[in-house]
Parts: sequence; structure tokens; C-alpha cells
Amino acid sequence: MRERYLKAGVAEQQLDPTLGSTLVAEFNCRESASVRTPLWAKAVVLSDGEMTLAVVTLDAYGLRPEAAERARELAGRQARLSPERVMLVCSGTRAAPCTTPVVGGPEVDQEYTGHMVQKVAQVVAQAKQELQPASLGSHLARLPHLVYNHRLLTRNQKAITSWLRVPKDEVLEPEGPVDPDLRLLVVRDGSGFPMALLWNFAADNRFSQDEAISADLPHLVQEQVDERSGKHLPTLYLAGCTGNTSFHGSLEQVADACASAVMAVQLETPCDPSIKLGCLEERMVLPIRDYAEFWSQWDIQLKYPEAEPVFAHELELLKQQGAHGVPANVQAFRLGRFCVVGLPGMPFVEFALQVKTDSPFAATLVSGNANGHVGHVITWSAFAHEGFESWPARSAVVGPGGGEFMASQAVSLLHRLWRA
Repeated sequence: MRERYLKAGVAEQQLDPTLGSTLVAEFNCRESASVRTPLWAKAVVLSDGEMTLAVVTLDAYGLRPEAAERARELAGRQARLSPERVMLVCSGTRAAPCTTPVVGGPEVDQEYTGHMVQKVAQVVAQAKQELQPASLGSHLARLPHLVYNHRLLTRNQKAITSWLRVPKDEVLEPEGPVDPDLRLLVVRDGSGFPMALLWNFAADNRFSQDEAISADLPHLVQEQVDERSGKHLPTLYLAGCTGNTSFHGSLEQVADACASAVMAVQLETPCDPSIKLGCLEERMVLPIRDYAEFWSQWDIQLKYPEAEPVFAHELELLKQQGAHGVPANVQAFRLGRFCVVGLPGMPFVEFALQVKTDSPFAATLVSGNANGHVGHVITWSAFAHEGFESWPARSAVVGPGGGEFMASQAVSLLHRLWRA
């Protein structure tokens, strides 16, 4: 069998939101009045001579699945790739224009969404033009002090999200685990110098809530990496499964810790130029949450009463849509001994841990918010414990069992890729 040698190309393009556009965040929509940091579309294209793959990151809360599909198709046409070989990951920032529905949020900004779709295609095509001899490796840092599970169990074994009104003398423990691993993919050029760093960490990029446009965590980490390396080194943020995990500390503290880990890990990562690439994607229809009645009304009244009319309105919108399932896809890239899995929406971290445990690869990166935003994807037990993430809304539509099925399909894809 002919040995395959890796080529890689990297490209970045700035996104251009208009001041005055409505920024996205649950219950806290506001018009942008300034720019704290620019928003970026970044792409790494990898080729082994027989297959070419593209990983794209966007500074956005998320994209509707149909918009993500348009972006992948357009990128495929412009870069002469099959759409299933393009993985699109959004960062989850709350300081970008609204490109997917959120609870209590504005209408989706269709004009800006179209702009992002075009940028995705452009950045993939540009990165493909930059292909050069490369090598790839992966390593990790363990940062358990930096993350926590923000769903808290109370004495009656119900869950409340930590940013809601936590009752006194009630909380027993976090409902679920965290994933403390910051996993890095290092892409080096033919001389061994790093040309791109892709980092994956499972905690929510939920920071800015003011009127400034901002990418937040990925931009500050990029700044820190550039400062420490003494040059610009493209750094792509693959947001992990962030549905129930958050960061400890301020944005500046978290960015400093993540940048330190990224730099330390890349210095310790050996890279191989002989890399076999592979790609599989599974399209599916996940179960939808029961929106026939306002079943969550009592739980909302107890834990977040001011939000009751908002969720009642969301329920009416779901009834108008009349959907009976949630179209979604799971994607897996093979990168030699390593792999990247893309899951839609904001899955709970338990699903990432399951995929990593059952994966046959030496290292597995699991990214949420990939190829479309379907809201929180939660566990069976989380539905039983109720709480914010379980309440039906346009931004939380996947029903019981959907996450477990999605994770099992991801594991199946990985085993098929491993045997190929």
C-alpha cells in the first residue's frame, strides 16, 4: 500500500457584523454598540493525496441546520470537496448576531447568516489553495480546576442550573461529571514549525452580556498564543460538549489558563507526516420533545417564574411548526491514529465521555455545535430531574433518548473508520 503523506493549508477571514445588529443570548437580547474583538471564520484543510477534509470554526453562537448545510455545500463547490468532508463548528459566543433561535431571543438575522455562509466557502477554498507538506499530532492537558457541571441536584433530586435562583439549604451535588481534558491537534509545516493549533475543551463560551460584539474566549486565547509564540499562529477553537459544563473564573483568567495549556501541549506534541484520512457521516431523525401541553409549567414557576410567559410563547411557536422529529447528522473525521467527532447542538458532556471511552482511536476530540444548532441535547436522567435544559423551546427540541442514540451512532462511525 502506498504511504500517504499529509498536506495542510490554513486560512482566516474576518466576519463583518453591522453595528446595531441584535446580539444573541437567552433572555438578554441587545443591540450591538461597539466591537470588543473581531469575529473570525477559520479553516484548516488536510489532504493525504486521496482524501481532503476541511475543519471550519466560526465565532458565532450557532447556525440553523439548514444554514450550516448551505455553507457546507457552497464550500464544497468552491473548494471541489464533497459537503460531508467539511465540518463546521461554532464557538457559542453570546456576543454575535443572532443566527439561530434562542429562548426569548430575536428573529434570526438572515442577511448576516447569508454573509457567514459565503465566508465559510471562501475560507475553505483559500485554505485548500495553501496546501503544503505537513505533519500532525495530538496531546492533552488536564485542567479539572477550570470547569464545573452547572446543573445542581437538590434534596428532592431535581436539578437547577447554577445561574438561576439556587435555593438555600437545598443543593447536594452536581448532577453530572465534567471532562477536564483540553485536547490539542498540532499541525506542523515541512520544517516542523507549527502552522495551526486546533483545541477542544468542554465548557461553555458564555461570558459577555453587554452591547459589544465579541468572540470572547477563542479570540483572547488567540491573542495570548500569538504573544507567547512571538508570531501569529492560527488557533481554532473546537467547542466541546458544553450543554451542562461551564468555566470557573473570569474571561481573562480562563483565556490565560487555556492559552498556557495550548502552548505547553504543542511544545510536547510529536507529529507524523504519514497520515491516513477518512470521513463518515450519519444522517438521522432524533425524537422531539413533547410540546402538546405545557408540561414544564410547574417546574418553570418554581425555578424561573419570570420566564414562564417566554416558554409559553416558545411552546406556541413549536405547535405552529408542527415538527414530529429533529433532523440531525453526526460526523467523524479520521486523522491517522486520531479522530474528530462533530455532534450538533449543545450536547451534555456525558455523551462526549461515552464517545471517547468507546472510541478505538488513540485520541478522540468530540466537538459540539457542529453542522447545526439543535439546542441542548440532554441525558435521560436530566429529563427526569427537569430544569432549564429540559424545558421545550425552539432552541431545545431533541427529546429523551436522542442524545444516547446520537452518541452510539458516533461510536459506530468511529469503529467503521478504524477498520477502513
